[in-house]
Amino acid sequence: MKALLLIWFSLFTISAYAQKSDTLITYSFGDNGTMAVRRATETYKLYKTDSTWVRTTFNANKVAVKTETFSDKQLNNLNGEYFEYEQGQVALKGFYLDNQKNGQWTKLDGDGKPEEVKTYQKDKLNGAYTTYWKDGIPKISGNYVDGKKVGEWKIMYENGNLALKESYNEKSKLTDSAYFDRNGKAVKKADVTTEPTFPGGMKQFYVYLSRNVRYPAEAHRYKIQGKVYLSFMISPTGKVEHVKVISSPDASLSQVAIKVTEQSPDWIPATLFGKPISVGYSIDINFTLR
Repeated sequence: MKALLLIWFSLFTISAYAQKSDTLITYSFGDNGTMAVRRATETYKLYKTDSTWVRTTFNANKVAVKTETFSDKQLNNLNGEYFEYEQGQVALKGFYLDNQKNGQWTKLDGDGKPEEVKTYQKDKLNGAYTTYWKDGIPKISGNYVDGKKVGEWKIMYENGNLALKESYNEKSKLTDSAYFDRNGKAVKKADVTTEPTFPGGMKQFYVYLSRNVRYPAEAHRYKIQGKVYLSFMISPTGKVEHVKVISSPDASLSQVAIKVTEQSPDWIPATLFGKPISVGYSIDINFTLR
C-alpha cells in the first residue's frame, strides 16, 4: 500500500518546588542544572480556585509573562481566562474552552488600548475581526466564518478615509472590490496592500510540500489517514512563525505537518500601505493511503 499526500492551501528543566499554603512556586533552571535560585530563568506561581488551577509565569526579573487557567491539576487542559503581559502590563487577553480559543481575543498596545480584536469558535476565526489605529479609528474590519473571509471587509487610512472595500460570498470568493488612495482616488489593490507570496508562487510551495512531507511510519502501519489543519503567521521578514495544529487525526501526522511548515523557506511578506506586515495563513495537508 502506497502513501499518497494530497495538499490543499487555504486563506497560531530542571525544576525545584517550594510549597507554602495552597500556593506552589516552580523554579526552572538553565542547562547547567544549578539549583541556585538566583539563576532561575522562569518562575511559576500556581494556585487553585474552586474549580480551576491558575498558573502565572514570571521571567528572570520576576515580571509576569502570562497567566493561564486550567481545569485539571496536571495543567493539560486550558479552560478559562488567558493573559499575556509585556513589561508587566496585559498585552493579550482571551478565553480557552477545552484547549481551544473561544470568544473574543484582544491584543492591547502599550497604553492598554485595543490594537486587534479577533473572535474565535473552537480555535477557528468565527465572527468580527478588527484592528485599530493608535487613536482608536478602525484600521481593518470584517467578518470570518470558519477561518475564511465572508461579507464586507474594509481597510481605512489613519485619517479615516476608505482605502479598501471588498465583498466575499459564503464560499469566501471575492465578488466585488474597490481601492483608493488617501484622497479618495481609485487605485490598484497593490497600491494599498499585497498578500504574502511564496518564492516562485504557490505552485512552488506545493512542490516544496510534496518533496518534504513524509508519511509517518506509525501512521502508515496503522493505516491512519486524514487532514491536518494548520495555522501560522508570515512575519514582516517573511519567516513562518507560530505554527499551530487546529485539528488532526493523529499526533504523528501533526508532527510531520508542523515540521515541514516550520522549515519552509522564507516568504515574500505581505504589505499594507507599502510597509511589511504580519499575516495569518492556514493550510491543510491531507494524508491518504492507497
